[in-house]
Amino acid sequence: NFPARPEFNFSNFVISQGSQLAFDSAANFCSEKHVLYQSLFIFGPKNLGKTHLLLSIGNHVAENGAKAIYIQGKDFANKADESNQTEVIDVDYFLLDDIEALTSSTLAQEKLYNIYNTIIEKGGKVAFTSCSSPEKIKSAETYIISRLQWGMLAEIKPIDDDTTVKIIDKLAQDINFALPENIIRFLLSRIPRDFISLKNAVSALNQESY
Repeated sequence: NFPARPEFNFSNFVISQGSQLAFDSAANFCSEKHVLYQSLFIFGPKNLGKTHLLLSIGNHVAENGAKAIYIQGKDFANKADESNQTEVIDVDYFLLDDIEALTSSTLAQEKLYNIYNTIIEKGGKVAFTSCSSPEKIKSAETYIISRLQWGMLAEIKPIDDDTTVKIIDKLAQDINFALPENIIRFLLSRIPRDFISLKNAVSALNQESY
């Protein structure tokens, strides 16, 4: 439940060309502005900010008095046999991270289908993340795919050079570590372009500097 993990918010999400659509879609999804979609589906490779955006939605709406719940796909699947759904449907925003983790369970997909319909019918909103677009999720039932395609689909693409530099610089600033630009540029050619790899590299350099 929210507010939770305040380090995840819209203000500290580093936007790239490849994430602009996903960022704008997520921000509009939970803003006071009227949007035409009640369902949001964010997809793209791992560690590019999908979870950050999902948690940012939850934190933002909680600040404005709305009720949101965040669930990881694997936890949803593991608890699919629990009959009580009150906790997850009595919300304004239902946020499910890594929907692919529950597609091995038909029961979990049926439960999600019912939750989706219930929340949408009462005027709530639902948001999901995945590494793949809906039609490419392996073992997903047709009725789940159709629901995921109803709303806004926003892809996050790999981070470009300029944004990677900004992310590395911000990660270093967050731990009060000064990284020269030539070192940052050197890292661009040495490490993968996902957030976890960048964070681990900055942390390792910081440790070595002591």
